[in-house]
Amino acid sequence: MPIMPWDQTLDIGIEDMDRDHREILDTMNHIFDTHSDGHRGEHIIKLVDKLGAVAARHFAAEEQAMAEMGFPGLRVHKIIHEQLLADFNRHSLMIQLAGGAIHEDFFGFLRRWLTAHIKGFDMKYGSYALTAAE
Repeated sequence: MPIMPWDQTLDIGIEDMDRDHREILDTMNHIFDTHSDGHRGEHIIKLVDKLGAVAARHFAAEEQAMAEMGFPGLRVHKIIHEQLLADFNRHSLMIQLAGGAIHEDFFGFLRRWLTAHIKGFDMKYGSYALTAAE
């Protein structure tokens, strides 16, 4: 059972970014399913590390795309990315210190990331890109 299934409400209309978002969600779901199956330890830590790497790569690509399109909200979006990564890193450290055990707060954080960030903030630059292309 996934933390959240992919659906069209997560599509922002930019193929590369949507593909990255699906990879982020797939990785989140893999962590959730692995945790739900009772796994702990190094395997969980590696999955969480992978999510951090995928997110950092995506955020950099997203910021580059926003800069190229002249998106006026880039500065604020960059700050939000920095905060997301800082929050993620705090959770990641707690998971490492707990030997790969995950507290439910981490999954709440991931759900908020998906709903608030992708469905909220990312939709803004997706809409801007589509309008600018017309």
